[in-house]
Amino acid sequence: MSREDFADELDLFDAVNDASYPRVRHNRTDTLKARRRVEALLEERRLRRAIEDDWDSPFDDEEE
Repeated sequence: MSREDFADELDLFDAVNDASYPRVRHNRTDTLKARRRVEALLEERRLRRAIEDDWDSPFDDEEE
């Protein structure tokens, strides 16, 4: 999904006033686990992109 597609999807959602929703209390341990999971997913995505870019770059030079 390109950034433009993502931006278009965001336009479909209405703005929400956070004050109208009660804040849910989370266990600190659960919060840290969720944060570590998100960080691991972001790192995995970054590594995949780096690998894909690395694989693509030698072929780009040969075509020129």
